[in-house]
Amino acid sequence: DLGWSPHFEAQLTGRDLDGLLPARVAEELKGAYRIYLEGRLVPAVLPGRLLHSATGREDLPATGDWVLAHLLPGEDKALIVELLRRRTKLSRKDAGERTSEQVLAANVDTVFLVASLNRELNPRRIERYLTTIWESGAQPVIVLNKSDVATDVEGLRIAAEAVAPGVEVRAVSALTGDGI
Repeated sequence: DLGWSPHFEAQLTGRDLDGLLPARVAEELKGAYRIYLEGRLVPAVLPGRLLHSATGREDLPATGDWVLAHLLPGEDKALIVELLRRRTKLSRKDAGERTSEQVLAANVDTVFLVASLNRELNPRRIERYLTTIWESGAQPVIVLNKSDVATDVEGLRIAAEAVAPGVEVRAVSALTGDGI
């Protein structure tokens, strides 16, 4: 249900997991994690070995990653032991002066790019975000929200399609439910 696939299963073939279980990273907060392990959400930490062997943040687990982990004896906490190879990754340059990569989400199939119709639609911004999504390996879908307040919804939808050939563009209203 969480996206386990043959891509990840193949990484375990022929290995002795010695009590390690696959888990999906639900949340990463500055080195603290919450993972889905054995059907429940569990806090998790990284061992020093994993932290010290990472050359940058991109080598550490991110939301959506699959990892191998085990519950710590006597605690309601898990230890993440290994990061499995990603299928896709949505990333950007890390904030600040460093030039490292920040993985925003991993192993994502579809990314919904939401733009508001209550302001001027910015096709250049949509193009920039689409480039990032295409580079991630995920499929983009453009969602134009607040169609209830726009005067030319069809014209704006066509403008978005013009900068995103082949990408599904949906005009919706979260308020009224139109297009949902």
